[in-house]
Amino acid sequence: MRNRGVALLGLVASACSVVGCVSLRRTPEARFFVLRSVSEQASLAPEAPVGLVGVLPVHLPGHLERPQVVTEAGPNELLIDEFARWAEPLGPATSRVLAENLAALLTHHRVVGSPWPAAAALRCRVSVEVESFAPQTGGEVRLVGRWALLEPGGPRAIVLRSSPSVAARCRWGLGGWTPRPVPPR
Repeated sequence: MRNRGVALLGLVASACSVVGCVSLRRTPEARFFVLRSVSEQASLAPEAPVGLVGVLPVHLPGHLERPQVVTEAGPNELLIDEFARWAEPLGPATSRVLAENLAALLTHHRVVGSPWPAAAALRCRVSVEVESFAPQTGGEVRLVGRWALLEPGGPRAIVLRSSPSVAARCRWGLGGWTPRPVPPR
């Protein structure tokens, strides 16, 4: 009988210690974000597009190829927010938004994302390499990268440009993550 009492006391003590280790605080819920294009595509396509523009997959730095939103805390420090996540992989999302924005701007061209049909007669291809996509803690985003217009079938660049640091204010909300231009300082 005494052994049974000691065992029961040990069981109660173990249960109390387990309960003491469990946090009663609620874990923050993850928030999911998507990139949205700046302007919606026109609902009516031109009757006879001048040409076909192909958008290649956007190249991102390795530290951005993760579901968590990565922000810059300083010149050589990144913060990874476990509870702010991209709803889709950032590389394909960036390529999709780039194609949507180009389609809205180049109304006399048809813009297609990669992969496109082998028989497509491209006028040119757009290649983008993002060097830095850095959401800041205040809602501003710093974007630095290179872009090129490439020949339809070859590696030769028709136009090659680097973008300086471009800042944009972003709005985080239920509709996604939408960039808004930052007024010049």
